[in-house]
Amino acid sequence: MSIELRQLRALVAIDEERSFTGAAERLGVSQASISRALAALELELGAALVHRTTRRVEPTGLGVAFTGTARRVLAELDRAVAEARGERSVVRIGYSWAALGAHTTPVLRGWNREHATTPIRLVRVNRRDAGLVDGLVDLAVVRHPVERADLESELVGVEPRVVVLPVDHPLVDRDAVGLAELVPFLVAVDRHTGTTNAALWSSAGLEAPSMTETGDVEEWLDLIAAGDAIGVTAEATAHHYPRPGVIFVPIDDAPPIEVRVAWHRTHRHPATTRIARAIRAAYDGAVLT
Repeated sequence: MSIELRQLRALVAIDEERSFTGAAERLGVSQASISRALAALELELGAALVHRTTRRVEPTGLGVAFTGTARRVLAELDRAVAEARGERSVVRIGYSWAALGAHTTPVLRGWNREHATTPIRLVRVNRRDAGLVDGLVDLAVVRHPVERADLESELVGVEPRVVVLPVDHPLVDRDAVGLAELVPFLVAVDRHTGTTNAALWSSAGLEAPSMTETGDVEEWLDLIAAGDAIGVTAEATAHHYPRPGVIFVPIDDAPPIEVRVAWHRTHRHPATTRIARAIRAAYDGAVLT
C-alpha cells in the first residue's frame, strides 16, 4: 500500500470545499496537484471516492466513509506531532444543541486552565453523532443512546426536561407542568438530533401531541418565539440558548435525559477518560481539578 499524507489532506479538503479549486486554495497548491493526488488515491484503492460534475464534487458512499477515516488519521498525526514539539493540541468536542448547558463555561475554563497543552474547543455539528463518524471531532456530547458499533460512550450526567413556551402562552406562569397538559399543543421537534418524540407521551400512557419538524435549534426557537409551536428539551438548552420571546418551564413528570460523552471505538483520544471525569464531576457538583 502506498497512500501518502498529501493524498489524504487533498481528499479532506475536497470534501470540505466541494470543489477542486477550493481545495487547492485551502492547501495552497495548484488544482492540478489536487487532481493528481485524488487520482493516485483512487487508483491505490481501486474505487472512486468522489463524483465529479461541472459544478460540484460529491463523495461516493466509499468516499464518505474513507474521508472520515482520513480526518481521524490526520488528526491523530497532527496531535502526535504537536505533542512531540511541545505545542498545543486542541481537543475538538462536538455537540448538536446545548453542549453542557450551565456546566459548559465552568468545564471549559477549568479544563483549559489545568491542561494548557490540550485545550478543549467546542464544535456544533447538527447531526445525531455530532460529527464523530466523519472525523470532524475527537469526542462528542450526545443525549441519545449510542447504537453504532463503531462508537462507544460513557454516561456523565442527567438533565431534567423543560417545556419551551412563547411568552404569551397560557402555561408560562406555572411553576411546573405535566406531560398531559402539553398534548393539546403543536410540538416542534428536530427528528435528527432532538430528544423529543411521540414515545415520551405514549410511554406514560398518554396520547402524543401533534408535531412539526424543524431543521436545527435556531429554527426551533424561532418557531416557538413566533407562537407557532411549543418545544420540549433538556434543561441545558435553557442555559445555552436564552432567547427573548420564550419561557422555559420545568416538566415535573417527564423522565430525565441522559448526557453521554462518545468517541470513535478505534480512534479514542488520549484525554477521553480525563475529560469524561471532568464533565461528570460538574454534573455531580464536585470541584473540578
